[in-house]
Amino acid sequence: MDFKLIIKKINDTLSPEEESIFTAWYNESDANREYFERVQSNYQSDLEPEDINLNSAWNTIDKIISPETNRRSYYKYAIAASVALLIGIGYYTTQTNTSVKNVNTKTENAVVEKEKQKEKNSDEIILTLSDGSKVVLNNQKNGVVASQEDIVITKDKDGQIRYEDNNAAHKGKVSFNTLVTPNGKTFQIALPDGTVVWMNAGSSLKYPTYFEGNERSVVLTGEAYFEVTRNEKMPFKVLSNGQEVEVLGTHFNIRAYENEPVLKTTLLEGKIKITEGSNSALVKPGQQIVVSVDKHSMRTKEVNTELAVAWKNRLFYFENARYDEIMREIERWYDVEVIYKGKIPDERFEGAIQKDLKLNQVLKMLESKDIHFKISGKEVIVTQ
Repeated sequence: MDFKLIIKKINDTLSPEEESIFTAWYNESDANREYFERVQSNYQSDLEPEDINLNSAWNTIDKIISPETNRRSYYKYAIAASVALLIGIGYYTTQTNTSVKNVNTKTENAVVEKEKQKEKNSDEIILTLSDGSKVVLNNQKNGVVASQEDIVITKDKDGQIRYEDNNAAHKGKVSFNTLVTPNGKTFQIALPDGTVVWMNAGSSLKYPTYFEGNERSVVLTGEAYFEVTRNEKMPFKVLSNGQEVEVLGTHFNIRAYENEPVLKTTLLEGKIKITEGSNSALVKPGQQIVVSVDKHSMRTKEVNTELAVAWKNRLFYFENARYDEIMREIERWYDVEVIYKGKIPDERFEGAIQKDLKLNQVLKMLESKDIHFKISGKEVIVTQ
């Protein structure tokens, strides 16, 4: 892992391709995740040192890594720690009293956690623009909702946002926007190339404000259905949790939630190629590729594609589903936390349930003689 990518991740300036590389590395091990969190907690992006001292950088790495951890794995990824590291960490360490730094770090971490919790509990659909400003789309009226450079973003009568390009000849740095749907909300967006994306609850999509070069790349976390505008000269790529889906023009669904053990990509129309690590596969309509995040394995199966995109029609559809899988769906849609009193039930459930039903109605349908649910505020308690 190039250390510069870690610094760019902290500053939220990764390109879609870099985002995919970082995500794969971050999910590779607990050591990688811990290393990133420690670097992030000590990083200061606004400091510019006059003197660059490489020894300072290594000393900082020593202080960031606890003595109990295996340093060899960290040094493997810290080898590129040069100017970016010194600006981000080394100078800050040499110029700041250790005790003050610890207090500041704790304060900053508390603020970050508070913001994360606020976002988690929010029901706002948020569009983050390239300059960091945020637009809440829930209550936006039809018409222009934002503009940046030569791009105008509008909301149509169907509630979908679209990008209108007033300058076909772009020059300079490509800008990125990020659209986030909270738990319990879905949203639809037309990307700058005309590709339409339906986003499921608890998902995010990072994409450029215009596409240029040899490909069109976006980064997905969560679940989305794509209807891609055909352009043979610029293949469309979706990067999600280490997986890459490449298409020319087609309809497909990707399910890539961070708290799910597998990624599921279902093809409804056209042809796509999926790559994850050293594995790759060509997918035909009616097929679904299931990728194991932990084992990095890939398998193909025939499916009813309409069931795979049932969420677009406001339906839960469970096919021989385990209760932990079902309850993760419940958490995302009803924005609750599921707590198990005892072990997770071994029973399976199959069937379709309308998402328009109230939570207690859905739980009543999922109950059995051995499985019971209790709602307590924002918690659902599962007992046997």
